[in-house]
Amino acid sequence: MSTATDAALADFMPLTPPSGRGSLFVRRAVAGRGLLARDLFVWVPDHRAPPAGFPVLYMQDGQNLFDARLVPFGTAWEIDRSVSRLADAGMIEAAIVVGVASTPARFTEYAPALLLDRLSPAARGAVEAAWGGPAQSAAYARFVVEVVKPLVDAHFPTHVAASGTFVGGSSLGAVAALEILARYPDRVAGAACLSAHFTLLPVTEAEPLPESFAEDVTAAVADFADNCLPHAGRHAIWIDRSAQGIDRFYGPTHAAIISALSRRGFFDGVDLAARCYPGVGHDEAAWRARIDDALTFLLGRAERALRSG
Repeated sequence: MSTATDAALADFMPLTPPSGRGSLFVRRAVAGRGLLARDLFVWVPDHRAPPAGFPVLYMQDGQNLFDARLVPFGTAWEIDRSVSRLADAGMIEAAIVVGVASTPARFTEYAPALLLDRLSPAARGAVEAAWGGPAQSAAYARFVVEVVKPLVDAHFPTHVAASGTFVGGSSLGAVAALEILARYPDRVAGAACLSAHFTLLPVTEAEPLPESFAEDVTAAVADFADNCLPHAGRHAIWIDRSAQGIDRFYGPTHAAIISALSRRGFFDGVDLAARCYPGVGHDEAAWRARIDDALTFLLGRAERALRSG
């Protein structure tokens, strides 16, 4: 278990968590090679740390997690409330949540190069035109795993092994999370992918799309999942979608990922959870309403891993 001194924590500024639970910190302007600097939010639960340290969930779009005053849409996930509530009830092991804030380059930083490399030139061109340039997901994944994780491990009581390390996000942040797992399967134990935007486009529903774009993307998603995601055995993956808003387009790409994971030995309800939530859309309020489900699946697995090792 990593530990931290008061002097080391001086690098992080304390904030007041609106939930009144745990401790919230921010470190400003954390930089990665070739990427814009961003804020890093770290929430530490008020539960006793296990001997191996707390598991850690690294979430994308981290400014949206804790405090509604930081969220452009005015609604926070309140993930600290969820972790506290579930840990109080004994449903999960309490976990540290790290919010990696997004930047104005969000689209290119989260754009999945491993998937875009499998698109036709026309489809890839449409995505890059809509998102403002080529994908930076390799640099972003490296930043999370090789810059953010060591920084958090050096300052907080974390379970540093892969079995205690998880990633997550929503929309394109969910896609970025799964690409982190694909690139670093030996460093990450699981991913929570809410409203995973593997369709790539549309976002605004006004983008011009080449003929057969959706079919091209679905085939590329299947190829990505078949060739880049790990075989079952050491990972857990949660992937969900809503049924309204742009989520209504997600069915074919999600089915392609689920089929590929099944071929790689994953079983729904064991190390894979695939869910659809009718009656809700693509927004923070919808994700806040179901984050308990994803946390219970993912961090319940973390609790078992910590008890066994």
